[in-house]
Amino acid sequence: MEFDKTFSTRRLWLVRHGATLWNSEQRFGGHSDIALSEQGYEQARWLAEFLRAAPIGTIYASDLLRARQTAEVIAQSHPLVSIQTLEAWRELNFGVWEGLTYAQIAERFPDRLAFFTDPLHASPPAGEAFSSLLQRVQTAFLVLVHDAARQTDQQGDIVLVSHGGPLRALLCCILRMPLERQWQLRLNPGSVSAVEFLPTTDEMIPDATLTLLNVQSPHCLNDYVT
Repeated sequence: MEFDKTFSTRRLWLVRHGATLWNSEQRFGGHSDIALSEQGYEQARWLAEFLRAAPIGTIYASDLLRARQTAEVIAQSHPLVSIQTLEAWRELNFGVWEGLTYAQIAERFPDRLAFFTDPLHASPPAGEAFSSLLQRVQTAFLVLVHDAARQTDQQGDIVLVSHGGPLRALLCCILRMPLERQWQLRLNPGSVSAVEFLPTTDEMIPDATLTLLNVQSPHCLNDYVT
């Protein structure tokens, strides 16, 4: 892969949206349009303060409400930066599992649990294949990379507000990790991670360096599901 030497390394902040009531109840959200809970807004305000001093030039976000609300709170500290919402950064569609806990899924769909151990070859009933999620994330990331390469007059940081599934898939791709190990990447609601990459107009996913992982407000350290 060849890079234009005029490009400089860009920092990409990876933000998982703040918590929702379904997160706190350990329910799978997927494409369901769930709003932030009060705790989720508290996490979003912490994220905004954490990123206040960052030289943010662009904010991308999933078009789902919980991600948009998180991005809007962050953007309040950067009033000159607009938010680009994209369906491509949505969570995996969990089909008929949306709104259910893992215990409920295990009880009602005992023969469909292969997804949790082999998501590349099993999908939620009436849901989205993980390969589909991976493809849209890779395509959306290349658009982000190409946009960064074209913005020669704008070298600020990039913020991406998305969901656990897309962010884990993206990290596996750009860090060249086997997708089977995605569950080893812990990304809690209201967390921020960071990678640095070199913008390119190439059609290949650029390598990246992980510089921060799953940093959260010390007042919101809880366990959640997707």
